[in-house]
Amino acid sequence: PFVITTLCRLRDVPAEEDIDAISSPERPLGRTYFQRAVRDFEAAQAAAAAPQPPPQPAAQQEQHQVPP
Repeated sequence: PFVITTLCRLRDVPAEEDIDAISSPERPLGRTYFQRAVRDFEAAQAAAAAPQPPPQPAAQQEQHQVPP
C-alpha cells in the first residue's frame, strides 16, 4: 500500500483518504443466481459427456491429368 500511495503522489493521481469503512454495502447475489449457475454448469457437463458423432471423412480430391 505504501508503494502505491507514494507512486500516486509522485504522478499526481488523486486519491481518496484511507478509511476502514465500506462506502456502500454490497448487494447479495441471492439464491436464484447460484441455482442458475449450477443448472448451466450441469447442462454443460452433460453436453460434454454426451457421445459425439464421428467426424465426417474429408472429401478426397482426385487429381486430373490433362490427356496428351
